Amino acid sequence: MDGLLARGRARTQGLWPVAGLFAVVLAFEVALFRYEGYRALFAWAPTALTCVFAVLSLRKPVAAAIGAAGSVLLTTWWANLLGADTMAYFSPLSPTETLACMMITAVVVRQRPGEQSAVSVAVMVAAAVYAATTRDTTPSYSVVDPATVFPTAMLLALAVGTGLYFRARDEDRERSIHVAVSAAQQEERIALARELHDVVAHHVTGIVVQAQAALTVADADPLAAHRLLPGIARSGSDALTAMRRLVGTLRDEGSRVGSADVATTDLEADVRAVVEQAREFGTPVRLAMALPRPVPPEVARSILRLVQESLTNVQKHARDATAVGVELSTSDGNVRLRVHDDGTGLPVEPVGGSGGYGLIGMRERVELLGGLFSAGPTGVRGWQVLAELPVEGGAR
Repeated sequence: MDGLLARGRARTQGLWPVAGLFAVVLAFEVALFRYEGYRALFAWAPTALTCVFAVLSLRKPVAAAIGAAGSVLLTTWWANLLGADTMAYFSPLSPTETLACMMITAVVVRQRPGEQSAVSVAVMVAAAVYAATTRDTTPSYSVVDPATVFPTAMLLALAVGTGLYFRARDEDRERSIHVAVSAAQQEERIALARELHDVVAHHVTGIVVQAQAALTVADADPLAAHRLLPGIARSGSDALTAMRRLVGTLRDEGSRVGSADVATTDLEADVRAVVEQAREFGTPVRLAMALPRPVPPEVARSILRLVQESLTNVQKHARDATAVGVELSTSDGNVRLRVHDDGTGLPVEPVGGSGGYGLIGMRERVELLGGLFSAGPTGVRGWQVLAELPVEGGAR
């Protein structure tokens, strides 16, 4: 039941203010129709359906436009059947119908492509023209009188202009988000380049040390030098593997993640340090680790960054969290990470929110290393991050 209520609230979020506005307008118009008599009030009643379509236009603008046009036709037919007059100020429709159609026009122009919005607006205009030619209105409305047609044309232009204005703002915002995401991706590539230097330098240093040792003992003990060659070959192979894995992430699809300066060669110690730091900030973190085999440095750094970013998101968004879990294990050649909480923070997109691009960075980093990533709510309460990275190979 709680899940159904949560989904219902999510679907109706943002609709209630508009519904309240039209409720006030309908109440005002009902008060006016009382002076016209109950027959006029009864004939006007289907107008409420047009208001319902105006509210629903925030979710389904094209369908709402068609529904509103049908509602206008229904109101026209019903009023003519009862022989009642309807009010017509500034347009052949009642004030409530006019406001509803203007809102639908603005929304459909803002949210839908040019052809869809043009057809939707044309359907509503056609319904209004039919109402203008068949309804008995007070005051009288005529489609051939410029004094009555001009205000209607101005209202239509105002609605279309409003939709175009907000459409332009939406496009500007999308461009800004694209630029910000691109910058975040570039920052991630730089971070990965630093990691490439650290990882490869580690292996190459081992190769140099072993090669120097072999040169030192080569004359006195050729067999000792020969015994060092497998280690050199193994270090070189490990370096090439790490290079292939990390260089593969430096393509034009990178993402952002924060600094990895705290990383060492011990993943378990690094994760414990990050968890302890989170606990110092008051986050109730429970840590469970089972890593029976060593994790390659390039994978270990990514796992550490995922833990850092996930715990940062918990501190930012998981309100009233009483339990936060970090679970790290290896299985079937993969490292598996799960970070979850029981906070009450509503799931929001990072773009445009209070945070930045952490989820973008985590997902891209994991996928570029050949792994799997998911993040989302656990149900009515809580959020979790799941990641699985291959210990060997898997870089795309």
